[in-house]
Amino acid sequence: GQIVVLSVPSTVGLSSSAEVIDKPIVITGHQAPISAMTFGPPGANIIYTADSDGVIVEWDGLTGTPKGRVKNVNEEDLDLTGKVHAGATITSLAFSSESNTLYSAGWDDFIRISHGQNCVDKLKMEAQPNAMTCGTSLVVVMTVEGLVLVKDEQIVSELIRLPYTATAVCISKDESMLYVGGDDCNIYIYTVSLSDSANPLTESYVIKGGHLKAVQSIALSHDGTKLAAADSRDVCVYSTTDYSAIVSKGRWCFHAQKITCLTWSPDDSVLASGGNDDDIFLWNIQKKMRRVNYRFAHRGGITGLRFVGGNVADGSGDMMLVSAGNDGCVNFWDVKGDVNKKFK
Repeated sequence: GQIVVLSVPSTVGLSSSAEVIDKPIVITGHQAPISAMTFGPPGANIIYTADSDGVIVEWDGLTGTPKGRVKNVNEEDLDLTGKVHAGATITSLAFSSESNTLYSAGWDDFIRISHGQNCVDKLKMEAQPNAMTCGTSLVVVMTVEGLVLVKDEQIVSELIRLPYTATAVCISKDESMLYVGGDDCNIYIYTVSLSDSANPLTESYVIKGGHLKAVQSIALSHDGTKLAAADSRDVCVYSTTDYSAIVSKGRWCFHAQKITCLTWSPDDSVLASGGNDDDIFLWNIQKKMRRVNYRFAHRGGITGLRFVGGNVADGSGDMMLVSAGNDGCVNFWDVKGDVNKKFK
């Protein structure tokens, strides 16, 4: 998945118009389906993507070009492929803005810790990790057997076993509230307290009857007032004041397969969803009967979806959407025109 451009010795005759390079240039990317995506520090224009081969790529979000692969500092790269998770599928990426730390979860049962393009440490999980969510410094790891809390690059809780199978997680910015979707079609809301490592979560509410199928994706609005959740058909939105439905099941039900991604625009006016049906939809709370649909966005399904927003410093990314998919591509979508046409 990498191309090396080498400098040509001066003894080799080149056309006068040929560009001369002083040192080798490595052109990188993905040769396998992209399985996860996240953004780097706010305003830094950095995007991280990971794939099913265990490779993590750092991208320049301004130009859309890869900056390089994340590499293991303490492990020898025998096959020169730069696989951070030793060939295992990376299921999730999360970035802590407080410590500028990238966390990656893989089917090798490790959480890998990276700074920039250097993977410097790893944490062993008791069970296979399938998803992560990060507030500012607290990371919640969703495994096949329960939840694990990680903070400051250390595990700070025991494995929290649940009476249901967790299928999606999302934490509030202030890290006080955790939202967990279950295979029982419910959404569980917990208050978070790190003072008790054995019992850091206290159940405060359960949203029942909102979904007919297992909840696959959850996203909290930036102002914290709305919770979006999706299954394999419906996209629903709930008020976080009393958890009543703002958009209930049966209204935003145009996806044909599992909905894998949800993301809010910076002003919370637009909700975007992506799924295994290759489609991306844009929704608006004020115009519930309208929608924008981008068909065949990624062959094989969408695995990452984020509005650029604060990832650029000048605010130009407010209606710029970034998507990643099983086709191994990262796409940029300027949705401003479609949003204005449909929702204004």
